[in-house]
Amino acid sequence: MTSSPSERDAVRVFLTRLKDHRLSRNWTQTEAAARAGFSKAGYQNLETGYGNITLMNLVRLLSVFGFHDRISDLLPPAEKMQTLETIDAPVVRQRARAKKPATGGTT
Repeated sequence: MTSSPSERDAVRVFLTRLKDHRLSRNWTQTEAAARAGFSKAGYQNLETGYGNITLMNLVRLLSVFGFHDRISDLLPPAEKMQTLETIDAPVVRQRARAKKPATGGTT
């Protein structure tokens, strides 16, 4: 299975940001690898785009950079899809509340 240009672009942006975050902390690849529990070669392969990563290792890596709480941002909540049953379901109508008569006037 080959990846589309947009998928490759997304990976490239991710890897660039990963490197930028590592450098902003003044960490070497060896330091980042040790903090994440990766081998130096494994981290180098990941950062250069030659390695594959498991979801758990991605979470661990994001945690090292302080982004573990943002993993859920990668996938928004699913929206409820309409089905034939929901389309054919009768619409429940609600009555509008009776308006209160306007008070005011002369006394």
